[in-house]
Amino acid sequence: MTVGSTGALPTVIVIGAQKCGTSALHAYLAVHPEVSMSRPKELDFFIAERNWPRGIDWYRSHFDAGRRVRGESSPNYTSHPSWKGVPERMAELVPEVRLIYLVRDPLDRIASQWVHNRSLRRENHPPAEALRRGSYVHRSRYMYQLDRFLEHFPADHVLVLEQGDLRHRRTATLERVFGFLGIDSSFRHPAFGAEVHPTGGKRRISAPGAAIDRIIRRSPVAHLVPRGAVSRVEGIVLRRGIERPDIRAAMAPETLELLREDATRLRAFTGMTLDHWSI
Repeated sequence: MTVGSTGALPTVIVIGAQKCGTSALHAYLAVHPEVSMSRPKELDFFIAERNWPRGIDWYRSHFDAGRRVRGESSPNYTSHPSWKGVPERMAELVPEVRLIYLVRDPLDRIASQWVHNRSLRRENHPPAEALRRGSYVHRSRYMYQLDRFLEHFPADHVLVLEQGDLRHRRTATLERVFGFLGIDSSFRHPAFGAEVHPTGGKRRISAPGAAIDRIIRRSPVAHLVPRGAVSRVEGIVLRRGIERPDIRAAMAPETLELLREDATRLRAFTGMTLDHWSI
C-alpha cells in the first residue's frame, strides 16, 4: 500500500478493548462539535485480513476533514495474535495519532465477551472450552496488547481508561479525554447522560431467529423492514436468556496467573490502583 501525505486521516483511534465501553466513548465523542467519529464505528482498517486492502482513499472517506479531531473505534486492534501487524501499519500511516484504550476487570471482560458471542450464536462451547479456543484471554491481557503499540508510539500518545470511570464518573472522565485530544474539555451534552449498549440482559437468538435474521438482511427489500419490529418479535419468541458464566471457575490456574501478572504490569504503567478488580 502506498502511503499518502494528504487527506482526512484520523487523529485519534480507540483501540479497544472489546466489551470495555468503546461504543459508549465513540458515541460521546461524536457529539463534540470539534470531533468527527466514523460511521460505522469499527472500520478494522489496519487489519490485513479485513479492510486494509481497501486502501487509504476508502479509509479517508470516513472522516470529516473539516473537524479538528477525527476518530474511529475498532476493538479488534488489540486482539494480537488473532490480528497481527496492526501497530506497524498504524505507525506507518498515522504516526502522530493518539490512542485510547479502555480496560475493565479482565475476568468480567471475558464473561461479557462470552455472553456477547453466545447471544449472536458465535459461541457454542462452554466457558472452559471456549477459553482454550478463542481470543478471550489475550484480549484481557491489556499490557501484552499495549506493549506492541508502545514499540511504535510514545507513551504520552496513549490514554488508558477504566470502564467504570467512564460509566460512573463520566463527566470527569470525558474532561480528561477531551484534554488529551486538545479540545474544549468544558463541553457538555445531554447524550452524556445516556448509557450506551448496557451489558446486562443479553439473550441468545434461537436457530430459527438466526435464520429469519439472515433472510431479512439478505432480502432486496431489507431496508423496508422496520428493525425495531423484528427485534420485538425476536425478543418475544425467538430468544432466551443467557446465564453469566463463572470465568474464574472455568479458567486454568496458570491462565489466571498470566492475567494477574499482566494486571500488575498495567497498574505500574498507568499508576491506577484498580483495587476493585478481582485479580
